[in-house]
Amino acid sequence: MSDRYQPPAVPLDEETRLHSLRELKLLDTEPEERFDRVVKLAAAIFQVPIAYIALVDRDRQWFKAQTGMCATQTSRDVSFCGHAILQDSALVVPDAKKDPRFAGNPMVTGDPFVRFYAGQPVQAPQGGKVGTLCLIDHEPREFSDSELTVLRQLGDLVEHEFGLFDLITAQDDLIRVKEELLESKREVERLFADLTEEKAKTDRLLLNILPERIAEELKEHGAVKAERHECACVLFADFTNFTAQSKNYTPEDLVTELNECFTEFDDIVARHGIEKLKTLGDGYLCAGGLGCAETSQHSELLQVAFEICEFIRARRAEKGGAYWDVRVGVHAGPLVAGVVGKSKFAYDIWGDTVNTASRMESSSEPGRVNISGAFEQLIHEHAECESRGSLPVKGKETMEMFFVNSLK
Repeated sequence: MSDRYQPPAVPLDEETRLHSLRELKLLDTEPEERFDRVVKLAAAIFQVPIAYIALVDRDRQWFKAQTGMCATQTSRDVSFCGHAILQDSALVVPDAKKDPRFAGNPMVTGDPFVRFYAGQPVQAPQGGKVGTLCLIDHEPREFSDSELTVLRQLGDLVEHEFGLFDLITAQDDLIRVKEELLESKREVERLFADLTEEKAKTDRLLLNILPERIAEELKEHGAVKAERHECACVLFADFTNFTAQSKNYTPEDLVTELNECFTEFDDIVARHGIEKLKTLGDGYLCAGGLGCAETSQHSELLQVAFEICEFIRARRAEKGGAYWDVRVGVHAGPLVAGVVGKSKFAYDIWGDTVNTASRMESSSEPGRVNISGAFEQLIHEHAECESRGSLPVKGKETMEMFFVNSLK
């Protein structure tokens, strides 16, 4: 590996840029929740261990907000951000060790061991790129166009916060001038509306990652307590013949097709109030009974199972039969739910109930819903079930199973 690296060039508007930076009055100030919130949100959305807002001074980059690092500043000569402010759009470095500009950079060869970097330049209200909103990962990765769009939008939030100082100063001046009091009031109302809209955007992004009540607890306390649910029900769905059929697709088309399937699954789950947990390759996991009311949602989960099978059945017909099928398994019982991880956190469930639901799926048949005896006791009034008797199950010897043939 080369021990050389390329220090960033100096922008042509350097003095004007530095003047705009000084006018922000943010250098060497205390942390502020409005900037910390954007950084934490960026780390959560992109699932990176490090995110920060850097202000590029004459000889240093100084971190106004950060997560995943302890340093408060570094030399500008070794900064990635010094390169990023030379661009109008985000600077993306998929693998720093393979980029001659950064391969020997101390930030690559040493702490924080940068492999992937994405930095969105941010401007001051007076103009000039004064810094960046940055993402860092310890592993190389690619960055899609849609991810670039989200990063740019988060950069817009940072610029919006930069502009608050000017707006507040202008507001104070207007208040002191009696004849302009009405316009000042309108400005405050517009500002409040903008902030409310941006907060709503931030909340919607977080809700794409976590259930609403879990997201609220995480925002309020910074952590989520694990919960035990005594009457939960778990659904596993997994595509059959997937490996063989995937050979008929290009990688891009395969991902697109999987996305369309899982998007439809998400819509089905949302319609019935069931909680999606995650996808596992070509598998899908969701659960009912995880809400505060402690209702099992067994009939809703059964409806989800049938709609998933019906969707894949229709998809197979549309594709002319050259398509994968789906197996579904469902079980009911106690489990524990919670949030794990720090930078790449996720809401998940654990327990024998989860493992048994997986066994029900693997014991099912293509296009069918296989359930345990425990789940059949909950839904026998809502469905026509076909007993399969007691069948062997890994780790459990045998278990009573049923195929659900139709809904009543």
